[in-house]
Amino acid sequence: MKIFSSIIGLPIAVGMAVAGAAINAQDMYPDRPISVAACYPAGGGVDRNLRMVERVASKYLSQSLLPQYRTGGSGTVAMQYIKDADPDGYDLAICDNGGAIIAPIAQGLDLDADDFTPIAQVSFVPWIMTTRATSPYDSVESFIAAAKANGPIAIEISDIATSDHYGWLLLLKEAGLSAEKFKWNPHGGGGPKMRAIIAGEGELLFDDAGEIEGYVKDGTLRPLAVASSSRLAQFPDVPTMQELGYDVIAGSSVAIYGPPGLSDDKVETLQAAMREIREDPALLKAFELTLQDPTTFLVEEFEPAWRQDWANAAELLRAALGN
Repeated sequence: MKIFSSIIGLPIAVGMAVAGAAINAQDMYPDRPISVAACYPAGGGVDRNLRMVERVASKYLSQSLLPQYRTGGSGTVAMQYIKDADPDGYDLAICDNGGAIIAPIAQGLDLDADDFTPIAQVSFVPWIMTTRATSPYDSVESFIAAAKANGPIAIEISDIATSDHYGWLLLLKEAGLSAEKFKWNPHGGGGPKMRAIIAGEGELLFDDAGEIEGYVKDGTLRPLAVASSSRLAQFPDVPTMQELGYDVIAGSSVAIYGPPGLSDDKVETLQAAMREIREDPALLKAFELTLQDPTTFLVEEFEPAWRQDWANAAELLRAALGN
């Protein structure tokens, strides 16, 4: 006489095999595509980095990444979405530090570093401290000496509580300078900021190599220092701020995040894939074409840097905003 499973009507041996297969299927992550919420519309830097990763991800994750666009709130809509997402590993977000750190703090949102699971930093483009070629400041040291002796010095920024403003606040803290000694000229964007410095409306700005390179070559602008851990290929003679004694790493970073509570095994699966992705020849070629430094694609090193940025930004931006 055959003995049957009372639950599914199959022989016990067969039923156990089916149950085991179901458990194994549940353990296989990922077993379907993963959605990635981009915090800004298609066509910008965040989208570009997402597309570079997405094109090669299926080779290392066995599943594809599906770009979605959850825009608004200066990037905070996507970050709020991923904070509230189910931590099953099938929803991620990609955003720059402006939307992931600076905007939430500036807007007073109920978000902090513990509300996300950092997976990997895809890219980092450092700020370069830049002035007009006719400026009296020919070095970071001359700028700091003038700020201590005189003031106020006019500085062009995209806006109050933006990533370039935050970069300046980091430098001033390192140099022992008060932000009140400066005249902050917000312009509502990078383009107007650049036009203002060229027109002589201010003294200095932070911008990236792609924006200033042409003006440096034609003799309009002078780079003084780069806020990264190593010199840039475009400006090999320009020192880093760290070389000058100021521990300032600042710029625009793009990173991938998961929701809070994402399990360690899923995090490791994603990060193992990211370690493979960053070495993929197609990705390296894309980085070369977009003048991005592939060594800024960070995986396990990203979380401590992310948490330190949150702590620094919360302190400096809240003080600057008076809250």
